[in-house]
Amino acid sequence: METVIISWNDGSPELEAEVNGGSFIVDERPEFPNDLSVVTLSYSNGNEAILNNARIIECASIDGRYWFTVQEIPQDVIDKAETQAKIDYLAMMTEVDLEEAL
Repeated sequence: METVIISWNDGSPELEAEVNGGSFIVDERPEFPNDLSVVTLSYSNGNEAILNNARIIECASIDGRYWFTVQEIPQDVIDKAETQAKIDYLAMMTEVDLEEAL
């Protein structure tokens, strides 16, 4: 059985999980840290992956345990969100109603 050690950027305790395909399995849902800017996956087979700007995605459980995956958010999605946040801020500061402007 392959396992993975998941390390978090903020120094939160590492998490050891079983690996099944692209999913990770633990007995119960852990407390995930807020800072997922860098997540390191160290597999028992010696492989390592470093994910930047990650997110946790819950998977369907087939055995009563907690299944999840860690996925890197693509840079273009981050860029779009940052651009939208800037537009929203400018609209708020200039008191422009974006709904009305469209």
